[in-house]
Amino acid sequence: MPTFTAKIEKNWIMRCVIAPAAVVRALGGGQRIPVVARYAGETVATTLMPAGRGRGRLTVLADIVRRAGLDVGDRLEVELTRSSDPRDPAAPADLQRALQFRPAAQAAWVRGPASVRRWMVKYLDEARRPETRQKRLELLLERLSERAAKARSPKK
Repeated sequence: MPTFTAKIEKNWIMRCVIAPAAVVRALGGGQRIPVVARYAGETVATTLMPAGRGRGRLTVLADIVRRAGLDVGDRLEVELTRSSDPRDPAAPADLQRALQFRPAAQAAWVRGPASVRRWMVKYLDEARRPETRQKRLELLLERLSERAAKARSPKK
């Protein structure tokens, strides 16, 4: 379990720390490394993204960092463990059935990032009433179809 200390940086509106190349190598390397990060007394399942020159960028949750009294410019100690948990959610049965009849939406579902699929499954699962779930399912299919159409359209 590699541990490192790094200065908290601001990347657009998010806070992040840069993991040294040695830490990335110790985790087995790769482009997007699924990790469990421990910092500021909390544990978070996340992804270590490429940051150039073999280093990794870890987005840290601002609310956790702020609770610890830290922000941009402060140093944060981070412990990382490579995660073997599956990153890709299983599509619920109703979504699977609906995707069978919408090939373009199905292609967008498969092509999209696992994080978006996780969000979509969560969005569906949080519906309390069957009517709400059905509306959300239709909305997701519409958005997936739009994504597929956008991917097919020629770039100008």
